[in-house]
Amino acid sequence: MSENNTTVSKSTINSALYGDIQPEPHQIYTFEQGIVGFSHLKQFALLPYDDTELFVLQSFSEDISLMLIPATLAANSEGFRIDELTVQQLGVQEASEIVTFYILRFIDNEPYINLKAPILLVPEQRNGCQYVIMDDSVSVREPLVLAGDESC
Repeated sequence: MSENNTTVSKSTINSALYGDIQPEPHQIYTFEQGIVGFSHLKQFALLPYDDTELFVLQSFSEDISLMLIPATLAANSEGFRIDELTVQQLGVQEASEIVTFYILRFIDNEPYINLKAPILLVPEQRNGCQYVIMDDSVSVREPLVLAGDESC
């Protein structure tokens, strides 16, 4: 772990939505490439959202956060293949080392997920990336279908 991560782990994040947040070291992730539209943001905290199975990915340096849902809870996708370069950048040997999330948004009070650009995290190394799937048939705004449900 670098000195920078150690310093960050003792910091407080000031969020307009969530108040003052003091993440634990295991909740801090580095995104070397940033996130689409926010490539300058490299450090995030992954925080559980209230008493749900959802998470908040909160930036350390700007008041920007994303609501995430574990991919295992969404029945929308049958999976995708991660290219070798991304696997190398994440520093993993097995796909089981990666935890996949979809960005969740509410539009007119209906839940939608971004299937085209999931968030990939490696908890053991506390790094991650946003992986863009190069398939035009995959949607950035898909109505959420929960696993085990016909609709959300």
